[in-house]
Amino acid sequence: MDVIPDRYSAAGVISLLILVIIVLSTLLAPWLTPYDPLAMDYESQLLAPSRSHLLGTDLFGRDVLTRVLYGARTSLSVGVLAALLAALPGLLLGLLSGYYGGLFDQLVMRLTDVALAFPSLILSLGIVAILEPGLVNVTIAVGVAGIPGYVRLVRGNVLTVKEALYIEAAQAIGCRHRRIILRHILPNIAASVLVLVTMDVAWAILRATSLSFLGLGAQPPTPEWGAMIDDGREFLRRAPWVSLAPSAVMMVTVLCINLVGDALRDALDPHTISH
Repeated sequence: MDVIPDRYSAAGVISLLILVIIVLSTLLAPWLTPYDPLAMDYESQLLAPSRSHLLGTDLFGRDVLTRVLYGARTSLSVGVLAALLAALPGLLLGLLSGYYGGLFDQLVMRLTDVALAFPSLILSLGIVAILEPGLVNVTIAVGVAGIPGYVRLVRGNVLTVKEALYIEAAQAIGCRHRRIILRHILPNIAASVLVLVTMDVAWAILRATSLSFLGLGAQPPTPEWGAMIDDGREFLRRAPWVSLAPSAVMMVTVLCINLVGDALRDALDPHTISH
C-alpha cells in the first residue's frame, strides 16, 4: 500500500489548521474586537499590552490587535491575487511554449531569462515605480514579477510529458492540439503548478509587505502588515509591540503556507511515496 510519510502529513495538517484559524480570525474580526482599525485615540498612544488592548496601541492610539486582524485581510488578499495573476499567464505561456516550440518558444524563453536575471523584489519595485504606489499596483507588480517562474516550470514539465507514449497515441489517432493540451498534458502537470501556486502565495505576501514597508503599497490609514511594521520602527525601544505583532503574525502565516506547500508537494510527488 502507498503511504505518505506521517511527518509530512502531520506538519501539513497542523499548518493548515493554523492558517484556517488565521483566516477565520480575519473574517470574524468585527466580532472578535470592539475597536475600529481606523479610529484614532490620542489619549491612548503607545499603550503597552493590557486587558483592554491585548497587543497594545500604536502612535495614534489605534488597537494593534485590531489592525493586525484587518491587515491580514489586505495582506492575504494581495498574496492570493498576486499568485493567481502570475500563475494564469505563466501557465498559458508555458503550455504553448513547451508544446509548440519553435520561434515562439525561443522568444518566450529569452524574455523569461531576462526577467529572471532580476531579483523578483527589484523587478516588482521597478514596476511599481513605473505605475504609482498603491495596493492594486503592488498586486499587479508582484504578480507580473512571478510569471517567469511559472513559465519555466510549466514549460519543463510539458517537454517531459509530451514525449510520453499516450501523447504520441493521441496524436496518432488525430486528436487536435487543443484537446491534447487540455485533456492530456494539463492534468499531468497540474500537481506541480498547484504546489508552486501554494508556495508562491507566501512569497507574494513577503514581496507585497516589503513594498508596503517601503511606502509603495498600502497607504495610510489602511491597515496592512508591511505598513504597520514601518509605523512602529521609530518606536522599537519604547513600544516594540507596534512592529513585533504584525511581524510575528506574518512570520507564522508565511511559515504555515510554506509547510502546507511542502506537504502538498510530498503528497503529490510519487518519488516521496514509499511502498
